[in-house]
Amino acid sequence: MKADGGDIFSARWIIEDAFHSHKDFGLYVLDGKIVGLAPLVELQSRFPDARVHSDTNTAILPGFVNAHHHCYGLNLINQGIRDDLLEPWIFASAGAADIASRLTTEYAAIRLLKNGVTGVVDACTAGQTAALAEAKIRDKIDAYSRLGLSCAIAPGERWQNQLVHPNGQSQSFLKTLPEGLRCKLQRQHVARSRIDPTNFVQLLSRMHDAYRTFDCADVWFGPTAPHWTGQEILRDIAKAARESGQRIHTHAEESRLQHLSATAGRSKGAIAQLCEAGLMTDGLSLAHMVWASEKDLARVAKARGHIVCNPSSNLRLRSGIAPAPLMKRMGISLALGMDGTSLAGDDDMFAEMRLAQSLYWSRDPATPSLTAKDVFDMATMGGARLMGMDHSIGSLAIGKRANFVILCLERLEGPWLDPSTDPVELLVSSAKSTDIQSVYTDGQLAVSHGEIKNCDEKKILQNITDAMQQAADQRLNASEYHAVKSALQRWYDDWLTNNTPQL
Repeated sequence: MKADGGDIFSARWIIEDAFHSHKDFGLYVLDGKIVGLAPLVELQSRFPDARVHSDTNTAILPGFVNAHHHCYGLNLINQGIRDDLLEPWIFASAGAADIASRLTTEYAAIRLLKNGVTGVVDACTAGQTAALAEAKIRDKIDAYSRLGLSCAIAPGERWQNQLVHPNGQSQSFLKTLPEGLRCKLQRQHVARSRIDPTNFVQLLSRMHDAYRTFDCADVWFGPTAPHWTGQEILRDIAKAARESGQRIHTHAEESRLQHLSATAGRSKGAIAQLCEAGLMTDGLSLAHMVWASEKDLARVAKARGHIVCNPSSNLRLRSGIAPAPLMKRMGISLALGMDGTSLAGDDDMFAEMRLAQSLYWSRDPATPSLTAKDVFDMATMGGARLMGMDHSIGSLAIGKRANFVILCLERLEGPWLDPSTDPVELLVSSAKSTDIQSVYTDGQLAVSHGEIKNCDEKKILQNITDAMQQAADQRLNASEYHAVKSALQRWYDDWLTNNTPQL
């Protein structure tokens, strides 16, 4: 039997990474890995038995890495949940249909893969018990891995401050609500079952160890945020992470109210809490960081921590615009995440990059705006570095997994294209996920013209539909939501007046 000669993929441009593009090159793939990257004629000479796939009307680029994601199942607007300020929105989004984690993950995975995303950090809730949390983690890793996506599962939980940000104030807020609504929020948000913190730390340590030999899957600690986790649990996580080398992923400084409550009175802020707990290391990644101060960013930079920018989510939930140019100037490694709330709810990483470049500009000449190459790097190698998988994903370097996207250039180059146009500039400024011709994972065709090749998409969609129809609706109705939103506004206004925190 003749040995497999591998495959050569050739295109107008091969984008090795954000800063290195090659014209009329080929990519030689064998046994799921990138073995050669050179001019097409050279590869054909070196590997005469290889199958050649050549199309001069395409570009080949690395699979994207979505460095912060939540699997909500169907888009939240499809479930009647509208965008709002983060604080009231949390109450509405908590009412998203409670369907099996495997289903929501499968649905998220096929959506991401169709958009050229081949790596993801999944920030999820842990579950009510250790057994349920373990089953969820295994289901998620199985769903992503079967489609060829590299993944890190980062479960967390809200053990405190379930209703309002300042510690110990939930009952005070509940007293401002009508009895029926007070009982509903008490039941759904305060009294609901949660995994015991000690079991949580032990489980995630054990699960990380179980997947230690996996090249493309990992289990992290995912404390939801410092104010939702608690300092004692953060210290326990830090101790376990030091012993195992496990990575940590959390939300921080997302909204103005989070920032104000975390810095009120004697409170030192979310980043200070993480530092004091021993979590500020190069294994820490922080999602959002919209309201982080320059002092906080200096702490992250010194520790060589990572920050995930989420431009769509921060706009949709009225959180603001992260100081990404300052982060870049300070040398912080940046990644890009769609957070389950991309601008159009379509998980289009091209649109996310375009939005990031448009938003992350600077008036200060000493702090340059983010360029197209910067945001492309965030969507590829930045995410790979954050995941600790930059040795295997994030670029088309020799030795890495053959995870790549073939993009049709027909729409982008017509009716005329300046020959000197930089391909990364072109893709970030104009490409859409609908331009994707195919997606490969481990050198195997995973998506062709919008069709998933290695799973039954129709069955998954039908399962989602059936589950949605059967799910109990826990959402606040319109009048309840209005009452909660109004009460939150009054409560925070009073709290801010009494505490006068400093920006």
